[in-house]
Amino acid sequence: MRAATLAILIAIGAAPALADPPAKPGTPSIPPIITAKAPNLVPIPSRMTKGTVSVRNTGTAASGPFKVTVECKNLGRGSCVDPGDDAVAPYEDAAFPNKLTVTCPGLASGHVFNHKIAFWDGLVWPPGNYEFTVVADAAGAVAETNEGDNTGGTVMGVP
Repeated sequence: MRAATLAILIAIGAAPALADPPAKPGTPSIPPIITAKAPNLVPIPSRMTKGTVSVRNTGTAASGPFKVTVECKNLGRGSCVDPGDDAVAPYEDAAFPNKLTVTCPGLASGHVFNHKIAFWDGLVWPPGNYEFTVVADAAGAVAETNEGDNTGGTVMGVP
């Protein structure tokens, strides 16, 4: 460009396009960021107060099958309500004694698995506070982006 034309372009606010300087030889380039696609199973423990086992897949890929466990603890004296052997039998798993176990067949990314415990509505809870601990992927069957957020808890108060 001639100097006069360059001066006119700069004066009216139009700067000429300048190319980026070439990289110096031997300068390492920045590697691309690689993001792995994997599920991330996170329990929604607050729903246990209504008898529903819930898990959300916050990951970027679907999960395979996994087990969810629920443990109840009476925070005062006594124990949690015993629904009886027949009611509990479908939720028993020898690998998780004294916990309710629900199997999820798999969960798409962004979706929520919900399972209403069949005997829940027939339970009579004495007054007190009951703590529920819910563990998603209790057997560690699913490789997740974050294995540290599989456990959650909530307290149900009964007046």
